[in-house]
Amino acid sequence: MESSVAVTPRLRLYPESGRSGPSFNSFNYKVMSAVKFDSENKIWSGGDPTSPIFHENCSIGRAILHLLSLSPDKICQVSADDGSKRTNGEIYQATLKIAFNLRKIGCSKGDIVGFVCRNSHDLTPAFLAALFLGTPTNVLDVSFSDDEIIHIFRMTRPKFVFCDDDVAERVERLLRQKLDIVAKIVILGRRLPSFSHIDDLLNGDVSQTELMKLIMHYPQIERTCIAMITCSSGTTGLPKAVPVTHENLQQRFFIPFLTHHAKPDDSVFCFFSLYWVSGYATLLMSLTLGVKRIITTMSFSPEKLVAIVNEYEISYLIMPTGSTAELVNWRFLTKHSLSNVKGFAIVGSILSEELFNKVRPIVSNGILCNSYGATETGGIANNLNMDKTNFRSVGELIPGVKVKILDEDGKQLGIKQVGEICTKSPGQFKEFYNNSEATKEIIDEDGWVRTGDIGYFDEKGFLYISGRKKNWFKYFSHRIIPEEIEQILEDHPAVFKAVVVGIPDPFAIELPAAVVVLKTGHSVTEEELTNFVEQNTKLLSTEVIYLESGEWGEYFTASRP
Repeated sequence: MESSVAVTPRLRLYPESGRSGPSFNSFNYKVMSAVKFDSENKIWSGGDPTSPIFHENCSIGRAILHLLSLSPDKICQVSADDGSKRTNGEIYQATLKIAFNLRKIGCSKGDIVGFVCRNSHDLTPAFLAALFLGTPTNVLDVSFSDDEIIHIFRMTRPKFVFCDDDVAERVERLLRQKLDIVAKIVILGRRLPSFSHIDDLLNGDVSQTELMKLIMHYPQIERTCIAMITCSSGTTGLPKAVPVTHENLQQRFFIPFLTHHAKPDDSVFCFFSLYWVSGYATLLMSLTLGVKRIITTMSFSPEKLVAIVNEYEISYLIMPTGSTAELVNWRFLTKHSLSNVKGFAIVGSILSEELFNKVRPIVSNGILCNSYGATETGGIANNLNMDKTNFRSVGELIPGVKVKILDEDGKQLGIKQVGEICTKSPGQFKEFYNNSEATKEIIDEDGWVRTGDIGYFDEKGFLYISGRKKNWFKYFSHRIIPEEIEQILEDHPAVFKAVVVGIPDPFAIELPAAVVVLKTGHSVTEEELTNFVEQNTKLLSTEVIYLESGEWGEYFTASRP
């Protein structure tokens, strides 16, 4: 179970003196990491944690500015909207100017700085400036509804909010009328009357001497200070505010595992905004790895993606499962469409056999990866080279991560036993923001985080995800995980989508039943689908009714064993 990963030499930036060790990408060395299973305590470990490259009390903003200063002429960001570029030095200077002028207008350590922005050139230094000042960031997506904006900003109550020009008036109205918050709105994009603009912060009256003073007398940030307030996925209700500390971010993104793959001229691309983990992970990883980040304000479409990948020779691509499925079903896609890609990371959920079989051929010159983690935990496991033998697994645990599997009674389980996945790692969050009750529900007294995901380990130490705990139901003495049966059904060539539910029954507790939507132009009988399920699971016999593609309805049947 041993695997080799490359890490960079440890760089320590000490608050007292500012001295540093070797440059970030000066050389690599190999360390061995193996998933270990403690059979007595039934705990899996992903190997010894690697120390972060910066001092523990170095803020993430200051750490990134240091990395940018190492190669000021290197292009770090390119907009696919118009081809414009930014160098490390330009981002560095812009970050300091925005930080200086934000502080000048009253932004201080602890103030929440909100963002409702697409991925533009000006967003990056504004975001980094907040991190440098020790002001927690709270990013929302521009697509959010009024109710979503109100819900999140009610929790965080930002004092400053950076907004794209087309959402600024709506955000200000919601803050004032619904939340009684008078926040300073700063516009990115075209100027609007009565609003401050990002250029006011970039072009304000500031000398190099004043910027040097800011660098020398930087804000003192402790490792436990909040860097970002992100949002939970909302799988168990409305999203919760998840504080991520500077220490958390160091543990998650400043111990790069892909440095042995990354080269100075490589580039990385993700369509999605900094609200999403994939969005801010792409930003932070590009800066720590020293690779070029391609950005766009456009919304995702397969056509745009392929065009950007080829025009900008994208090396690394990060996409959620849903967008990947849309891409592989695009009728103009060919096996050469993503020939530049060296690494394709799919995030968000596990892959079905059909999706894997479609995506594997188009990543013809690169590796296919799947990552598992949560907003609250950070990364848990990586499958860094998916193939036909392991594509259903999310891979091996990341160094420093510990996992235990629990049954419904809290008993710890062993190899190939299915239960709730609980994790503990240096990168995990400490508590929900202003929500102690929710914190108690997810973190136990020993510091283990209950993920709510159901899964198991195989004998090689690979982790598999079966479904969500809240979806469990009992069928006689069997525990049914709907996602497992849904995945089996969706592997059938005629099935587009399947949903498995439990029907209350006084004898069986709940009867498993499935609703199936067929692909257009396909047909299959109930008996064929029933046999298909039976061939792939020994737990139960499920009768299946099916509908033509798009004809959803409340039709359920099930059978006892």
